[in-house]
Amino acid sequence: MYKRFLLSAAAAAAMLIAGCEILDEAMTPKPKNRYVLSFHQIIKYPRAKDLEQKIVTFDGREIWINANQFFSSHNIEQVKLIPRRDKKDFYDLSLKLDYPGILKWIQLSMHFRNQPMALLIDGRFYEFYTPEHLTDENDEWVLLTGPFDKVTAQGIQKYARKNYITFNPNKQGFAEFFESLQE
Repeated sequence: MYKRFLLSAAAAAAMLIAGCEILDEAMTPKPKNRYVLSFHQIIKYPRAKDLEQKIVTFDGREIWINANQFFSSHNIEQVKLIPRRDKKDFYDLSLKLDYPGILKWIQLSMHFRNQPMALLIDGRFYEFYTPEHLTDENDEWVLLTGPFDKVTAQGIQKYARKNYITFNPNKQGFAEFFESLQE
């Protein structure tokens, strides 16, 4: 009887120790996506408390934006850096969009033609941006004029594919799936 008790106690202790490690793994926060782009409508006269959010620009001004993004990294598959001629170490970005992203961009550029939007990176205001019109639905690449400094541009480029895979897990390839498990 004493041997059964010791065996049961040892088994229970082993399960608790293993359970703590599993619990620790589950409680450890997963790394968040980084350099996530989002485009938001600027609100001139805030009225809808839940749908609008006040943000601070880099120069200290407060603006109101629609909390629902109209476009984001969800639809950006890849980013290429285009050096600016007028500023050294600053870039424009060429964004490769998936098909739903192309349709969203067409709607965005038509709806907000000649109206600045708020471009946020990781939920922080980066700059005002007026979307350029996309002329052909088969054109996958969109130019996002900056200027983006070197660190920000390279970060957006580096994390674009990882963000796309995170936001669209069913669209990733077999090799990308295993790469994401190793990170």
